[in-house]
Amino acid sequence: MLVSRDRKYALNLNYLLGSTFSRVVNVILSSGWFPLTRGFPYGVSWVFDVQRLMRTRSLGVVFDVGANIGQTSTVLVRYAPTAEIYCFEPGSIPFRVLQEKFQDRKNVHLLNTALGSRPQRLALQVSANSELNTLIPRPGTDASSETQMTEVATVDDVVATHAISHLTLLKIDVQGWEVEVMKGAANLIANQNLIFVFAEVAFQRKETEMQQFGELHAHLEKSGFVLCGFYDLMRYGPRKEFVLFANALYMHPEARLKWADVGMEWNEWLSHQKPIGTRHDRR
Repeated sequence: MLVSRDRKYALNLNYLLGSTFSRVVNVILSSGWFPLTRGFPYGVSWVFDVQRLMRTRSLGVVFDVGANIGQTSTVLVRYAPTAEIYCFEPGSIPFRVLQEKFQDRKNVHLLNTALGSRPQRLALQVSANSELNTLIPRPGTDASSETQMTEVATVDDVVATHAISHLTLLKIDVQGWEVEVMKGAANLIANQNLIFVFAEVAFQRKETEMQQFGELHAHLEKSGFVLCGFYDLMRYGPRKEFVLFANALYMHPEARLKWADVGMEWNEWLSHQKPIGTRHDRR
């Protein structure tokens, strides 16, 4: 019993220290006075990393796909209070929470719909934990399973409807439906009008209701995106040596050159890169 109590105390202490550290870091990095310096370690705050990669705290237009109850949008509002944020949430219950939370923010636009590869109407598989809602049919689903019919639009259609020139960020957390969302942004990507993608990915096949990293990575790489880093790693094991899932940040270099003031810096960096085959053998 004593060992169990000590372990519980240690876990609570670790959580308290971790959450306190996270809050302090977010307060510092989201403040306007903290410089967008390259000296601060990457991988701590994905929003701060996006801002310094863009060389501005202004994030322009952001799509929060799978907004749930606004976990991501709350962070975005803190770091970039003037950003135009479009929240997409098909679940009726979490959508009501979004309405209550952001009803006084004119720059946060709420859409009670899902996004996918084409316009259609699908059954949303509803879970007790709304974060696990998905458009992917679950094995063994029958008429008694709880579902909710929802309209599905595409990123390209929404952008056209709202006369949006480009997206700085497309955040996706839709329980394995991520590639479908990306397919619906084909025109935006082809015209170099989507700069960043931030998505939840799993690294083990047993996580059947999450987007597999390999599949999404292959799709994004083929579309011209480059991996920038992983965030919020879910670790497990006796010494937390394994990674189950994480959030991955990707950037489209050509789109950033088109919409951000980074041309001079980028060209200077390119001028110092040696062609492949002429680099020193580091073995």
